[in-house]
Amino acid sequence: MLMVRRFQKHPQFIILAFDVARRDHTIKQTSIHTHSRHWTSTEQLLESLTSDQLKEAANQAQQYKPIENSAVRALLRSVDRVGAHALGSDAKRFHMFAELKSSVVYYGLPVIYLTLNPGERHSPLALLYAGEDIDVTDFCPDYYSLASRMEIMLDHPLAVVEYFHTILRTILSTLIKGGLFGEVLHHYGTIEYQGRGTPHIHLLVCLYYRVRV
Repeated sequence: MLMVRRFQKHPQFIILAFDVARRDHTIKQTSIHTHSRHWTSTEQLLESLTSDQLKEAANQAQQYKPIENSAVRALLRSVDRVGAHALGSDAKRFHMFAELKSSVVYYGLPVIYLTLNPGERHSPLALLYAGEDIDVTDFCPDYYSLASRMEIMLDHPLAVVEYFHTILRTILSTLIKGGLFGEVLHHYGTIEYQGRGTPHIHLLVCLYYRVRV
């Protein structure tokens, strides 16, 4: 997609492309349940709840308060079984949290905790991904002011994402898996987006230790 840059500055194209990719992922994860022991209880919950009860529960969730209605909580647990594979959903986040806890139980406590936040505003590589005609091996920072770099990055969000993943893959393959801190047993990371819209990752790394007798 970076090779065809005519769509990068389109205000709706990225949102549309992400939505298509998310729908494709969700459809591939879809399965048909022909029988479930929970269906009878779920049907009873749906019939017992009123619109006012659902609105009250939605307001509590919107205010980050615990949902008081036990029937709504039970219904949400049923919905979570379906949404566990939907990217960006609360059920997916809870699923990832369960994966993280399971990895700690299986591999032990992580030794390294990293937060990687590549500075795309200060890198010539990000400008190259945005389509600027520059030589990254012989680049003078004075050619681009901070304001102009910010404007370029805002106009090319795909270049920011590509730069982030390039830096992340390089750090993982060279520093982490390359043995700088020791032999890697397991690593687990989650990507989040900051207030200004750029991605960063929280990474846990478990190292292998040989016990000397």
